[in-house]
This record gives sequence, structure tokens and C-alpha cells, in this order.
Amino acid sequence: MKLLASIAVLVSLFEYCHVAPAFGDAFQLGTEQTYSYLNEVRAGSAQNASLTVGYTVRAKVRLATVWGDDEHKLLRIKIEDPTLYTTPGDVKRITSLSSSSEAPFYVYWNLGYVKKIYLKDKENDASLTNFRKGVAALFQYQILDGQYVEEDPSGKCDVQYTSHSTTRYHKAKNNCEISGDRFERTEYPLRSLKRQARSTDFTVSTEGTLEKVVAQDYLKYLVNAYDNLGAFVESITRLEIEERNGKVATLEGKTVEEAVKTLDVKPSGLLSEDYEVKVEVDSLVKMIKDVKKSLTNERIGKHESSSALLQLIQAGRRTKTEDFARILKAKTMKEQQGQLLDLLGAIQTEESHEAAKSLLIYDDDEALYLAERYLQALAVGARPKKAVIEDLFATAEKQPKNDKFYDTLVQTVASLAHRYAKLPGNSFDTELVDKVKDFLLQQLEQCKKDECKQKFIRGLHNLKSPKTLDTLTKLALEGSAKISVAAMKALRSFSVFLWNDDFKAIFEDIFFQVSKKYDSSARALALDILLDLKPDLDELTHLIQHLKSSDKVYEVKQYLLQKLRMLADRCPDFADMLRKVILRDSKLNNYHVLGARGLSTALTRTYSTVPSFNASLESLQEMSGGVLKRGVVDLALEVGEEKFSMFTLGLFAGGMSSFVSSGDDEENEDDSDAIAGMELTVQGSVLRPLVFFDGKGELMGHVWSGTASQPTPAYQATTLLQDNEERYALQNGATLKLSTLGAISIDLNGQVTMSLWGRNAQSKVEQNTGIALQGSLLLQTYFVKLSVEFDVNQEPQLHLSSDLDFSSDTSLCMKLMQSDSVLNKRTVKTVSIPGSKFRKVQTTSSSRKIAGLTHALNQKNNDMCSKIAKS
Repeated sequence: MKLLASIAVLVSLFEYCHVAPAFGDAFQLGTEQTYSYLNEVRAGSAQNASLTVGYTVRAKVRLATVWGDDEHKLLRIKIEDPTLYTTPGDVKRITSLSSSSEAPFYVYWNLGYVKKIYLKDKENDASLTNFRKGVAALFQYQILDGQYVEEDPSGKCDVQYTSHSTTRYHKAKNNCEISGDRFERTEYPLRSLKRQARSTDFTVSTEGTLEKVVAQDYLKYLVNAYDNLGAFVESITRLEIEERNGKVATLEGKTVEEAVKTLDVKPSGLLSEDYEVKVEVDSLVKMIKDVKKSLTNERIGKHESSSALLQLIQAGRRTKTEDFARILKAKTMKEQQGQLLDLLGAIQTEESHEAAKSLLIYDDDEALYLAERYLQALAVGARPKKAVIEDLFATAEKQPKNDKFYDTLVQTVASLAHRYAKLPGNSFDTELVDKVKDFLLQQLEQCKKDECKQKFIRGLHNLKSPKTLDTLTKLALEGSAKISVAAMKALRSFSVFLWNDDFKAIFEDIFFQVSKKYDSSARALALDILLDLKPDLDELTHLIQHLKSSDKVYEVKQYLLQKLRMLADRCPDFADMLRKVILRDSKLNNYHVLGARGLSTALTRTYSTVPSFNASLESLQEMSGGVLKRGVVDLALEVGEEKFSMFTLGLFAGGMSSFVSSGDDEENEDDSDAIAGMELTVQGSVLRPLVFFDGKGELMGHVWSGTASQPTPAYQATTLLQDNEERYALQNGATLKLSTLGAISIDLNGQVTMSLWGRNAQSKVEQNTGIALQGSLLLQTYFVKLSVEFDVNQEPQLHLSSDLDFSSDTSLCMKLMQSDSVLNKRTVKTVSIPGSKFRKVQTTSSSRKIAGLTHALNQKNNDMCSKIAKS
């Protein structure tokens, strides 16, 4: 009775639970099935999925089991009547795809895994081979829930199987890896983003034979710096059994290798084969002739300049040294030489560098300008070559006699070494990077004068090696005022994740002047770092106490106050914490403290947003004695919590407070000789400073002659921003090429007027910018080509002006303005058949006016502007 009861329980359990079919009964030896095959591929703009182009492939797939046992099987697959239709229109096309039905191929199948695929030796069309692999991969499946690792045309993927019943299953693929060249910027805001989904739903018979498959690949390729700018592609493949045919002949052999010996086939894996469809492309020489007008100096700061650079980059990376040399030496390209050197710096191949080397001379101002322009373009490129760095490093070790050229060379080598360290497989321990670091430290040690030390501190600033932190902090603590400030600027550029409690104590020492007095600029930079570390309630309380101190350098207090307000405007949580600190301290919460004297300002504003690129503008103005001591205007791309500085305009001055006597009791630290200049940082690479005048004699010469009263170019260049490309493989065997290129063209000029009689001064800095971006999603085979190309351009302008009145109490009115601009977008979707005249193109264009504005700074600035306007 107990035995009968046990049997009854087991029977009831089998009736209740799902019983998975066994693989041993799948694809039984000597049988054949016919399946219908349908693959639909469509592509379009990420912003509008309703307008698409694409193609559909329909075919019959005959699958026969010609060898094997319960676990190992050899499947013969023959694709019959493959036909391609283009969409929209669903029009039948004649393509080379039909040749895929000429001969069968074979698949080694082992317990649901496709181990190998066997193809005829004569097969030499990689795109057709990949198409066959896509069909074969549909027969790779598991019938037990769990996580697996599989290879198919998509790559080597992590796979999750989930059963919905005894015959229905879901397969999700993630983290698919494929071989091949891939490049992307290390800075997140300049990268591209892939949103993707890969899944398969399939049904098997009770014996485990595949009956129905629906496989889907979806990819949306987006540009991080813009919202929803990009392209998408979707591939849906359906395979469904139509009939079970009669018996077929089988092969003999103890192993699969023996079974295929008589078939004249060779083995291959399921991964897609990489190939490149050869297409006719214009030479760089011809392309430059076509965009010649866009390469003149008059086009700098306009989107034509940036667009021209993008059109030439890919061709330039295939060009030989002798062709570059021909272009540079052409007499007809004299006006374009500056932008041609921008191009060579952006291309960053050994061939382009070899051609540019002939211009690395400094016999006169024009030659020096061209040499520096190439080096500055090279410094911000994202694809540094070891051979190029070694060549420039060897030149730097010889210490060229021209100080300006040597300075720029040092900054370029350091910037390239930094970017080289960031490449996959490299680090700051890489031998070449270490050599550059040692060179900078050795030269710094040998310097006697501050000007010499500043040059190599800038080099350490550009290198950003964590191994130099101790040296820089020592210079910040022990160096002269100039050296301390230069070292703090370098330290400010490092990641906040490097700062432990020891470093934090150093920055607090400098800001609070614990051990000795420090220059106000060094203190302001130390404060910047302390605030970057996101202080908690106690740390913030400690910082704010400085507002109640007896520090006579009241501009530092004003700078602290401005920074706190700036951060409170950006972060509600910080604003709540700041409010809590102030309200609980009655000595702090009063006008005498919170209405601190001073003209220093710190603010951040939205520079652009949807539908344009996401960018912010930060302006820091540190004043001393009524005049600007250190000013920074930074334009940065902003994506989430990540920022990337595209361009930073820095101004510095000293020794001019005697011209603008304010009669106050501020502690005077401005006892240096009169000096003023500009420090530019392009994409994180610090350039050598441009000195306007050095000494009161030069200053008075400018005042009396008016040489600074006309707009004077300070920086002109076109450089790459986005530079990303990669392959992406679909399950159907097709491979996508994804690419994004962006460029920025900048024309920066300024002018200053000063009246000692009227006791006033005016300055104006104009930054004209041309931004362009081009991206593409390309599917190219020998039987169909599908592409989505998108581009965007804009010409934002930024004007910074100031009016200074020092006739009585010093008043400073600053204005930060953006002019109107137009955002142009275009998307081109194309489907074509190689070797035929068919080409379907859909183009969508739009233009949108972006209204200009004057940024609100703060109430004190508003009051001073009103006062000056009335005077």
C-alpha cells in the first residue's frame, strides 16, 4: 500500500509541475524541417521613430540532421530563395544575397550550443558569411533556466534564460563583447551612449526541436552632450516551422570532424567576421579644395570652420606624409595654413606629424605663431601616438632657445603624456609618462627664477600625475607668491578623489593662513578645493567662521561669500545646510558679516540647454585694491554630475592698485610691478600665458598710444571635441559602424581703454564660437547599405565687458552677455543597394532661434552699474 501511495504522489507531482523536454529528442537524426525566415531592419532618428528607412529579408530555411547522437548533432542548413525588400515601399530588389542559397552549410550543435559552423572553402563574401551565421545562431538555445555565456554574431554575451512554460522560453542577452578597434573620449560629456536591448522568445516542441523564434535587437545611439540627439536601429528576426519533411541521407563518422571530411568545408565560429566594404572616396587634396573658403581666418569662430574640420578628419587619417607636405607647401593655401595646422593636430597620425615637423621653427613671429598653433592643436587631441610624444619629448630635452616656443613645447608634451596615460592599457606608471614627469621635475629643480619655475609648474599642471602632488603642495606652501599661486592652480585641476585628510589640512592651512600669510589668489584656490570636497555641516561651519575673522583682506571674505551663494543656487541640499549654519549663529547672521565689503564675484549660470548642447558658464572674479587680480570665465559641457571644460579664459593683473586708489584700509599685498595678461585653457590643456604688459613703462605706453583700444585677437583655433567610433554587431550577422565627431572653432579678441584724466577704464572680451557635430550609424554589407547621419551646428557668442570708475569710491560694473544664435539640425536617412542605381534618401532639417540674454550677476553689481550709468 505504501508503494502504491508513493507512486500516486509522484504521478500527481508530474501532472502539476512543468516537465522540460529533453535535448536528446531534438532534431532527430535523418529528419528535415522547413522554416520560414523573416528579418526586418529599420533605422531612423532618435528624435522621431516614425520616419524610418530599412529593409526586409524573406527566405525559406531547410534544416536537416545528417549526423549525430543524443548530444552531438550536425545540422545541414540550406537557405532557399532569400529575397530583399527595401522600405518604405516594401519593394523587391535584386542583390548578391541570392548567392547565399547556392550551397548548404553545416552547424555542429551540442546540447543547445552552436559550437562550429562549416562553410564552403570558396566562400569569400564576409557579409554573406555573417548572414549565414545569423541564421545558424537562431538554433542556439537552452531549455533550463539560468545564466549562461554564449557566442553568436552579437559577440560573446552573458545570457539569461527564463521559462514561461514547458515549451516557451525567453532569452535576454547583455554585455556582448566583440573584437575590433574602438575609440572613445575619456571624458564622459564627450562620449556617446548606447541604449540597447537584445532578447529572444522561442518555442520548442515536446521533444525539444525549435519551432518558433522571435529575436530582437534594438540600439539607440546618442550623443551625451545633447538630449536625444542620435540614431536608432531595430532588427527583428522571425523563424517559424512550416513543415516536417521526410527522411534525409546521413553521414558516417565517429566524430563530427570525420563526418565533415567529405564535404569540402572549413570550420568557423559564430562571431561576426570584420570586413570593410571598399568605396570610392575623394583624396584629402580634393576635399580641402572643396572647403577652401571655410578654412580662412575669417571663418574662425563660425560653424563653417568646425564643419570643414570634421569633413576632413577621416580622410586625413588615411593620408600619407607626402600628400600632407604638398598641401602645406602649396602657395594657394597660404591663407589656410593656420587651419591646416589645426587639422594636422587633430588628425594625430605619425604621417601628419612628420609633415608638420617642417613648420616647427621660430625664426620670426609668423613662424612661431604657426609652430605654436600646431602644438596647441596637438595637445588637445584625444589620440596621442607614442612615437609623436617621443619625438617632441626629444626636442624638449634639447631645450630650444626661443622661450615662447620652448614653453609651448613643454605644455604640449605634458598634455599629450596625460592623455596617453588615460588610454586603455596605460597609466601614470607607463614608462614614457614617467619619463616626462621626471623631466619636468628635474627642470623645475634647476630653475632659479620664478618665470622658469612657472613654466614647468604649468607642465605639471598639464600632466596631472598623482606622483607630483607632494612637489606641488610643497611649492604652494613654501614658494613665493607667484609660485604658490601657480602650484595651487595646478592642484585645483586634479580630481577631488585624490584629496585625503593630509591634503585637506594643507589647503586649510593656506586658506586660513595658519602657518603664515599667503597670497589671496592661493587662498581663493585653496577655498575652491575645500568646497569641491563637499563639506559636511561641521566643516561648513568652520569655513564660514572666517567671515567673522579680523582678516583685513576683505576681498577673500567676499570671495567666500560669493562662492557659498553660488553653490547654494546650484544645490538645494547645500542651501539648506548653509541656511542652518547661518541661522544658529547670531553673530554670523547679520548685515555686518553677510554684507561684507568687496567687489569679488563668483557665479555659475546655464549657458545652453535643450534643444542645444548642455553647458554651464562659471565666472570667478577676484579683486584687489579695486582692480581685477584674477578672473576666470569657464565654459563647460555638463552631463548629469559630470563636467568637461571646453574653454577657460583666465585674466591676471597686478601692481595697478596705485592707479586706482580706493583710500580704504585693506591690507595691501599688491606691491609687485605692473603686469597683466591672459591665461587660456583649452579642453583642460593650459597654454603659455599671453602677457599684455610687464612693467609700468609698458602700461603707460599702452595708455598714451591707445594700442590696446582696438580689438586684438588673443586666440584663434579649431579643435576636435567628440571623437568616438566603434563597431556594434547585430544578431542577424550585420555589423554597425557608429561614429561621432565634434569640433569647436574659437575666435577670442579683446580691447581695453583707460583714461587717467577721467579716472575710468573699460574692457571688452568677445568670444565667437562655431560648434559643429556629425554622427552616423552605418550598416554596410555587399548586398545592402543602411545609414542614418545626423549633424548639428551653432554659433554662440559670449561678450564680457566691464566699466571701472575710480574717480571717487571705486565702482565696477560687469556685464556678461550672450548674443542670439541659430541651432541647425539635419538628419539624413539612406537605404541603397550596392552595385545598383537604387538609393532612397530621406532628409529632415530644422532651424531654431536661440534668444540671447544678459546674465544677472548679483545685486551689488546691479547697484554699481546704475551708479556708473548716472555719473
